[in-house]
This record gives sequence, structure tokens and C-alpha cells, in this order.
Amino acid sequence: MKSMKQLFDISADFSFYLVLAFLFLVNISIAGCYVLFTLLLIQLVIFVARHLKSKISRDTAAVIPPWPQMPKFYKYFLLYILFSFISTLFSIDRFNSLEDNKEFFVFLLVPVFLLAINSRKRLDYSLFTVLASTVVSSLIGVIITLKQGISLDHRLKGLTSHWMTYSGLLMLVFIFFFVFLFYEKRKKQKVIISIFLLIILVSILLSLTRAMWVGIFVSLGIFIIYYKPKILYLVLPALLILILVLPGSVKSRIVSTFDMNNATNRDRLYMVTAGINIFKDHPLTGVGPDNVKKIYDRYKPAGAELSNPHLHNNFLQVLAERGILALLSLIAAFVVIIIQLIKKIKNSSDVEKSIPVGVLFVFIGFLVAGMFEYNLGDSEIKFLLFYFLSIPFFIPPVYSASSASSAFSAVNSPKVKIHDKIEKS
Repeated sequence: MKSMKQLFDISADFSFYLVLAFLFLVNISIAGCYVLFTLLLIQLVIFVARHLKSKISRDTAAVIPPWPQMPKFYKYFLLYILFSFISTLFSIDRFNSLEDNKEFFVFLLVPVFLLAINSRKRLDYSLFTVLASTVVSSLIGVIITLKQGISLDHRLKGLTSHWMTYSGLLMLVFIFFFVFLFYEKRKKQKVIISIFLLIILVSILLSLTRAMWVGIFVSLGIFIIYYKPKILYLVLPALLILILVLPGSVKSRIVSTFDMNNATNRDRLYMVTAGINIFKDHPLTGVGPDNVKKIYDRYKPAGAELSNPHLHNNFLQVLAERGILALLSLIAAFVVIIIQLIKKIKNSSDVEKSIPVGVLFVFIGFLVAGMFEYNLGDSEIKFLLFYFLSIPFFIPPVYSASSASSAFSAVNSPKVKIHDKIEKS
């Protein structure tokens, strides 16, 4: 017979392994992600039920791990969800908008991550899993490109559903570990991370996704200025060499970014006009989640030829489909995220800064890319983004002993004592 503590540890490990598997599959299989996501939500629901039961019964013997302190930005996400529901009520197609509302379950990943990963060791395992998954995805992308070549007609998307998803996931991880590399002190780890970053960068370039290139360029440019501006003297020549050795198709794609006669660039401007006109007709609640595609042809300018499923801009898309109140709540959440991360950086020692600094520049990259692509509407991107936004808030204040048992373990063992949950991380 296993002791209660053994059962407790098994349950804790299972929850954490679910999270690791989920993080690994983000780049590999969206179907597998949703299966694991469902299991994690079931764990979360049972944990909340146990927690409420202990509060109501005031059973002091039932030691339930406390609900994690949610980051301040989370309440603004809740406001965004509320205004999105209101938008659904006034939607031009309520059933379509209601179906789209299932995306709000993804926001529950923040408490899921905070509960499941609660020690430095578990954080390190999760970061390694994310990096390993991204490297595997990148290698798959390189192999695919070697077989079919580089072409806008056959955009590289790896095992994901879309090239924007593929490159967006790679971008988030590339930015984080690029920043992390500057804080890593161990030479062997620095070499390994550098090799992995090179592999990821190759796949990002082969994906031909300009929005992600701009996101990386702006985010890491700001980081270098923040960290040590003198590094620019090395970075600029390195960029020049990189451009010289790039395949012609990649070079032409870079040049097209600045060509206002380019058809896709013009189409971006048409989308801005259409989005503003939609907002003027539906200022408070928009046309409803996922309904812009239904009316875009009625609002697009005369010169626009393409019909677009969305407006390729996070802020413009939310404004048109959910209205001004939803947009303001989303902007508030984004501003508070940046403020909280800056505070984390200021209050962290040099050893601890790598995580909040890395996440800050990941978020900047996400925002910049989101000016040219509706990456907020991509489930896989939100899976990984919410992971990164969560991790600065479960780092122990000092890298020392901390709880390595998941709070989810309370699901199966509500009466375990606190001292049974503490172990060296």
C-alpha cells in the first residue's frame, strides 16, 4: 500500500507532466494540445471545488494549497472577456460569435501554469521543454524547405496549421532565449543555447513571414540598447553579413517590406480603412467576435481585391469586432503587463532578472508583430504567450528551497500536511 504522501507526490508529478507535454506539443500537434488542455482544465475545476469545500466547511485539517495570487493584468483580461460577451449579445451573427467565445477558456492557462509550476526546478524543466519543442519544430521546417524549396506559394508552416502560427511560435521562443543567453553564466549552456538559436533563426527566415522579422528586429534592438548599446557595433556588421548570405527569395521578401507598391502592403492599408469604417458603424460593441470576415467585402475600399478573414492588426481587429470598451480593456491589460514586468526587473537581483527581462521583450515582440498580424486570435500563440506571461510570477524571490509539489495534487489528497509538500528544488 502506498502512503498518502506517495500518492500525493504521484498526483503532483502527473499534473506537472501534463503541463510539460502540453508545452512540447504546442509546436507539434494542436489536437494533442487540446486533449491535454482539457485534462488540465478538469484538474483545475476539481481543485477549485476542493478549495471551496474546505472554505465552506472550515475544515482546518484539510490543508488545501492556496489559490495563487493572480497578476494584476489578469483582471483586465477578465474585463476584456466581459465586454466580448456583451459584444456577442449584440453581434450580427450571435451563434458564430458564441462559438468563437470558446477561446476564453485559454485564459485559464494563467492559473493552470501558476498552480502546476511552483519551483525553480520545475520552471527550468518547462523552459527546457519549450526550447526542445521549438528546436524540433525548426529542424522539421528546415527539412521541409530542403525538399520543396523556398516559395510564397508553399509557405513553411512545419506541423502547425499556418505559416503565421509557425513563425509566431518560433519568434516568441527565439526572443526569450536570445535575451536569456546574455544572463546565462555557464559556458556549456551558452554554447548549446546559441546553436539552438541559430537553428530557430534559420527556420524563421525560411518562413518568409515579415511581421515576425519586424517583431524580432524591434524587440531585440530595444533589448540591446537596454542591455549594452555597444553591442550594436557587432550586431550591425553581423546583420549585413547575414543579408549577404541569405537566399535571393528571402532577400526579396525583406526588400518587399518597404515597397508601398507591393500588393500585400497596399492591402494592409485597405484593411485599416475598412476597420475604421466598421468601427464607425458599430462603435460600442463592434460586429461581434469572428464576424469581420462576414462584412469585410462591404467595407473594403474600391481598390482592394482580396477578401480577408481578419484585419491583420490586433487593436484594429478588436475595435471592429468587439468595440471600443473591449479594446480599452485589452490595452489596459497590455499596459499593466509591461508595468508589472518592469517592476519585477527592478526588484530582482542580477541572477533573477533573466526571466522577467526575457518575458518583457517577448511581449514587445508579440505586440510589434501584432501590428501586422492578428496573432491574438491564434490559439497556439496564446498557449505559449500565456506561459511566458505567467512564469515571472511564480519564480521564487530567491533561488533556494521552494515547494516542488503542485497545488493540483490537492485534487486527490486534500488532507496532506504542509510540511509533506516541501522539498528542495
